[in-house]
Amino acid sequence: MVAQRSAIPVRISYDVPVRPARPIETVLYFVACEAITNSTKHAGATLITIEIETRDAGIEMRVRDDGIGDADPHGSGLQGLARRVTALDGQFDLHSPPGGPTTIRAEVPCA
Repeated sequence: MVAQRSAIPVRISYDVPVRPARPIETVLYFVACEAITNSTKHAGATLITIEIETRDAGIEMRVRDDGIGDADPHGSGLQGLARRVTALDGQFDLHSPPGGPTTIRAEVPCA
């Protein structure tokens, strides 16, 4: 698992009673992997938190690091994640002000 091999500690909170369909699970996995990789390479973070929970008719994942922020929303990695999430009719948001922290939110419908 990427979180276990991360150079930065990763805390995961997961509250989804039923395993999601494979496409949803795969997209969330890629979002988490890219966020962990970006935090490790660019953020100077000391902790990454991942929270996954059901919301209405979907699943929401938030990945937050305590790094320096200022992530480029137009970078190829983040753009690729946004495309993956929206391909499932989901929403992808990035909040990364200069000075941090950075939060990525991906919400995908389960239906």
